[in-house]
Amino acid sequence: MSKRGCRHALIGTCIAMSATLLPAAGAWAATLWVSNSVPVSSPGNSCTHPGYSTIQAAITAASNGTSVEVCTGTYAEQLTITKALKLDAANGAGTVVVTLPATPADSITACDQAPGTEDFQADQDAVSICTSGTVTISGMTFEAKWPGNTCYDSLYGVLVAGGATLKATDMTIDGAGAFPIDGCQGGVGIQVGMAWTHPVETGHATLSQDTISNYQKNGITVDGSGSSAKISHVTVTGAGPTPETAQNGIQVSNGASAKIANSHISGNECDHSSCGPDAFSDYQATGVLFYGAGPGSKLTNTTLAENDIGAYLYSTQPTQPIFTEAQINGDLFSGDRYEGIALDQGKALIKHDTIKGPGNIGIDLFQYEGQAYAPNSSAAKDHVEGMSEAAVKVESDKQPGDHPGSFEMSGSTFSGNAQVLVDESETFSVVL
Repeated sequence: MSKRGCRHALIGTCIAMSATLLPAAGAWAATLWVSNSVPVSSPGNSCTHPGYSTIQAAITAASNGTSVEVCTGTYAEQLTITKALKLDAANGAGTVVVTLPATPADSITACDQAPGTEDFQADQDAVSICTSGTVTISGMTFEAKWPGNTCYDSLYGVLVAGGATLKATDMTIDGAGAFPIDGCQGGVGIQVGMAWTHPVETGHATLSQDTISNYQKNGITVDGSGSSAKISHVTVTGAGPTPETAQNGIQVSNGASAKIANSHISGNECDHSSCGPDAFSDYQATGVLFYGAGPGSKLTNTTLAENDIGAYLYSTQPTQPIFTEAQINGDLFSGDRYEGIALDQGKALIKHDTIKGPGNIGIDLFQYEGQAYAPNSSAAKDHVEGMSEAAVKVESDKQPGDHPGSFEMSGSTFSGNAQVLVDESETFSVVL
């Protein structure tokens, strides 16, 4: 956890290779079949006559462009993917669940062991994707649940690095890190890119119709300059009010860019003794955290409900950015208990959003000693209602080192708020 931002959890685990059974003829054909409920048999082209009994065995045998069809069952494996391929639940096969083995292993791909990773505990990933190609996953559930007493930096449900592109549809990540969560800072459902490596391990993802829950720290992290993600119709659900840690639903950080649309992000609320409503002294969990996000990052047509903060922006540029680091457009913020939108140093554009209580503050702007610069953001045609403290608030520590900031909100409406504007600053310009 951290105040005014997020401590980045590191994660990753690789694979314990499963024994490869004799593949049927045509093991390098376009499609390979996996089942652990019937014996491997020729011709290896169906769930009745599969060519492999473990998913990893099929991945290892596959050539670039191969489709690996996985039949109904629960598979206790960690997967390593270092080539372009498709990994699907076989049509009509039913539920495919991949769980961690009893003793998860360290991940050993070039991405997991890139320079910089040695500063942390070794990666352990449920799925490690390390390739310059595209990996497609659909219809599968990954239960990345380490024992509840695990305290580890580097645990990931799915790691995407090495320039890889993940295209995931109807994928479920159930767990990432210790389960039940225990307050340690490692555990990310989907980690796209790693800014702490030298050079940055980039990753790319297109996520659609996916579900992420039971994560320890973050649901999805898109991290590092050059990394990117398109996230749509995705559901990310935190633990709800928890005394263990401050979670983040989606984090976009360190120069990465992401477009998040038509999704539902909820349940990121921290009840630890260090957490609370004071923006300057307490830790808070967030639905979407833009922490040094790259240009073009957007949050649109998304519902953010029952988080501590719905969306939070913090710029890491050395000087006030001239570009908009995040557009927040057409979203519904509902019941985010401390702030609907929190704006720290940097530049955001907020348009056509609805921010509804119960909650303390609709849009909160921070001015404090230690910032490189204050917020310089704007809003238009938004609606804020039902805030117990203020629709818009400027929180300032009124120190000599404070930088002047600005916020202009035009064409917007307010209803049922205790106050429309509370301005604690002496040098901040607000126009409503």
